[in-house]
Amino acid sequence: MKQNTVSKNAAAARALFSTALSLHQAGNINEAKNNYKKILKLIPAQPDALHMLGVTEFQEKRFQKAIELISCARESRSDNYLVHFNLGNALRGAGRFEEASEAYQQAVILKPDSTEAQKNLGNTFKELNLMVEAISCYDRILERDPYHYYTLYNKSIALLTLGKLDEGWELYEHRLSQNLSDAGQLGHSFPRFAPDWNGEKLEKPLLVLPEQGLGDQIFYGAMLQDLQSLGIEGFICLDGRLQHLFKRSFRNLDFILPSELSSLAPTEQLFGAQIQVASLGRVFRRRHNDLSRIQSPFLFANKELSEALSKKHKKPGTITCGLSWISSSPSSGTVKSISLADLSPLLAIKNVNFVNLQYGDTAQDCDFVKSKFGVDITKVSEIDNHFDIDELAALIAACDVVVTVSNSTAHLAAALGRPALVLLPHHTPLWYWHLDSNRSPWYPSVTLLRQEIAGNWEKPVKEAESLLSHLAKAIKN
Repeated sequence: MKQNTVSKNAAAARALFSTALSLHQAGNINEAKNNYKKILKLIPAQPDALHMLGVTEFQEKRFQKAIELISCARESRSDNYLVHFNLGNALRGAGRFEEASEAYQQAVILKPDSTEAQKNLGNTFKELNLMVEAISCYDRILERDPYHYYTLYNKSIALLTLGKLDEGWELYEHRLSQNLSDAGQLGHSFPRFAPDWNGEKLEKPLLVLPEQGLGDQIFYGAMLQDLQSLGIEGFICLDGRLQHLFKRSFRNLDFILPSELSSLAPTEQLFGAQIQVASLGRVFRRRHNDLSRIQSPFLFANKELSEALSKKHKKPGTITCGLSWISSSPSSGTVKSISLADLSPLLAIKNVNFVNLQYGDTAQDCDFVKSKFGVDITKVSEIDNHFDIDELAALIAACDVVVTVSNSTAHLAAALGRPALVLLPHHTPLWYWHLDSNRSPWYPSVTLLRQEIAGNWEKPVKEAESLLSHLAKAIKN
């Protein structure tokens, strides 16, 4: 009788699993999950049901539950490539990168030709700041598929992070491949107006196209100095919020809004060549000695407005410290952002007048700081920190120092040449902050303060506190 029951349960479980997989593959996760649970009622700890139930939990971003389920499945399915691969995905989703790398390595051992496992292992090494190991993974993929664009792009980021500019810039061009640009790498889409520019002389103006976010456009916009110094006639298209600031700073270049560019017909042949703003690096920043041409500042705020703001908000015997603590990046904003509570050691420093440079609705955060620590963070109500970038630049120029996370405010302060303390997570996906050093070759006025432990802001906050205290004491004395 018992044997019959076991056989019936096994048969029922097989049928349920087949149904569950079909539902899962069709995107019906809830129904698939219900069927996996039914299997586990018939056969507790059935490894395939545990594994796939864990995958559904991963897909719904319940990473810890996914880790528990797939780890249980692994006890009976240690020879299954997908179990190790999906466990790596869950561990990586939970931010447990070292354990994730171990799971992916086991998956690669079981299936050496798996591009997905090699890619995820490489990206996990990158998140551990192990760029050499990441490049080795990418190279193994490229041995089999030399035109795997995602891998070429990922390798470019690792190379640029290591400061290998020449090869890095060349491979970085693969971000422009159709499948990557469609995935939102560029952030803008325009028809082709002219051939690509490679630094040659032109009879018609050069068109520089925008890409990525506001901070990225400020960073890459530094290379407009090179265009201007060479006397190249150019039309520069950037985020409209940057228009006034860049026009003031680069008076020999012409600027065009994205909406204006979209209204032009490519058949008019108005331009001699075109280039993405980030691709200027391939022309102007191929070698380390090219960095000596960087000028700081390269953006210039409205002087009259900045002086008026300084006069209005400067308090005698204090330094004015601009503060920004949130990144709104969809992919890495959570990792890059810090709470004002974690910044409390800075807020306790005497003789510092804190000014709110943070974009977005910060009323709740500032009210919390006021009630908890008795500190007022001055909000300049007449400036919208998200949309009024020219006015925000004037406010930053009125500050003695800026403390910020890695966001557009960091780039703006650095481009204006203001002393800036930039708080960085243990791993930043932004290659231009590089690794280890507290100085930036791209931004001379910036000091980089890095997490020692992922997710722990104690070290960079302590360093910022020390530097800010020193400035405040100097003012007092």
